[in-house]
Amino acid sequence: MSRGKSQLTALDHLILSIFQGKGKRGVMSFVTVHFDDSGTHTESQIAIAACYAAHVEHWKKFERGWNRAKKNLGFNVFHMADFAAGHGEFTDWSDSKKRKAIKRLCRIVNNCVEIGYGAAVQKALYDSAIQGDFRREFCGDFHYTFAVRSCATSIGKWRRNNRQSSSMKYIFDQMGSNHGKGEIMKVMDRAISASKKEAVSTGVPPLTGYSFESKATTLPLQAADIFAWTAFQQTRKRIFGHNPGWIADLAWQHLSSFRGPFQVSFFTREQLELWLDEYLDKLIELAKKKE
Repeated sequence: MSRGKSQLTALDHLILSIFQGKGKRGVMSFVTVHFDDSGTHTESQIAIAACYAAHVEHWKKFERGWNRAKKNLGFNVFHMADFAAGHGEFTDWSDSKKRKAIKRLCRIVNNCVEIGYGAAVQKALYDSAIQGDFRREFCGDFHYTFAVRSCATSIGKWRRNNRQSSSMKYIFDQMGSNHGKGEIMKVMDRAISASKKEAVSTGVPPLTGYSFESKATTLPLQAADIFAWTAFQQTRKRIFGHNPGWIADLAWQHLSSFRGPFQVSFFTREQLELWLDEYLDKLIELAKKKE
């Protein structure tokens, strides 16, 4: 039985506003930029963004499973930082219940997504490798902009290789303007423009756009939040020897067991410099084509 308009979820409305028909050929990519609490902490040494992508039908399956978990576990909005710290609606949760929740929620995620990609960069390395007018004009002052760009690049390659006939839209978790939202919008505007030009030669449908939504109503963003927080903790462990605690380790164990494409990239100084050289080469090539 089909659902009436009054029964449509926020995800349903989002799908209908983006894709033709019921969006069966569409891919949605949900991105969370993880800040330090989750995040706005300016003293955080690492910037990270994490993204899950899947066909629309997979996200509908995800939503059904997530709503069942919400009801059975007894939470309203899953915010990983609050969950790990035992704050808010997770204040009285026992370790046993938390273990059960991690296992169940990660299983829902892994059973529904098609690719998971995260990108992390140490802010000090980015500041030393990418500077001046070039940084402001082409790369972005905000470290998180670079992380988002890396996610978008990897997801874009995956779509061109595996979902050539599918259109795609990026959905970001809501953020304040002082966290680099404006820069991220510029990156996405350029990506949309480039995808329209590439579509002529490749036949891959151009990006349908992007939006900023609330994780409270757009449930796949809660999956991206778990991924981003967990990847952030594991990156701190790798770089600084930080002990992330059992929750972060257990979540990583489950998330990283995903059998599809899954990666968290950490950019070293050498990788940043290589990326910069390749980006400059592309800009020079584009300039020559315009001459």
